[in-house]
Amino acid sequence: MKNFGAGTGIALTATITASTLCLTGPTPAHASPGTPAPTASPRSTPVATATPKGLLTPVKYQLSLKGQRQSTNYYCVPASSSMSLSSFGIKVSQSTLAKKMKTTSSGGTKGANAVPVLNAYVKSKGYKYTIPTDADGNALVLMKRVSEDIGDLHRAPVIAVYMEQLPWNKGKVKGTEVGHAIIAYGYNKLTGTITVYDPWKPTGGSHTIAAATLANTLQPGGNMYDISKL
Repeated sequence: MKNFGAGTGIALTATITASTLCLTGPTPAHASPGTPAPTASPRSTPVATATPKGLLTPVKYQLSLKGQRQSTNYYCVPASSSMSLSSFGIKVSQSTLAKKMKTTSSGGTKGANAVPVLNAYVKSKGYKYTIPTDADGNALVLMKRVSEDIGDLHRAPVIAVYMEQLPWNKGKVKGTEVGHAIIAYGYNKLTGTITVYDPWKPTGGSHTIAAATLANTLQPGGNMYDISKL
């Protein structure tokens, strides 16, 4: 399968096929099927006033995040985007975002459509989303971006990954370069780990993963929806 390629379909068992998954970045994004599950509320360090990126970034930090399961088999981007916006205090449903992002069952969500929608929500708060490509396979760059978004700005970025490469999907995903969107909401530089929330019901939820491992799952055409101040 080419970069970001995935179709839609139905997962009949816990084994996930390439035709059921989700993709993010500049090309269409699909998500995995699943009935919305009970939300998870990871514990967090109390949110402090945001500081300029890169200045006095905490060694570790974790946001308070109400987890969401994607509500359709192609909503991984709307689900992850909804969680990301919640870190700004913005409440918006997956279905509303999907409509605005022109998400379809056959084509999923294009990053070119998703980012302008996200920016429309956060511009008045003095923030913007961009899609960098420099963290693919680079744990140091990934940790720097994630720690600045979370530790300095107290915002949760969307991460664009290949689903079958995530450790919790090992042996459960058929296909290669199966695009998917998750969200990062915590990190620990001492242990070199990042805490993420995956909206895919069968294997998702909260996971803590080595930054080096996560960096190797990133989609090279668009690693994440990075957050910065205007």
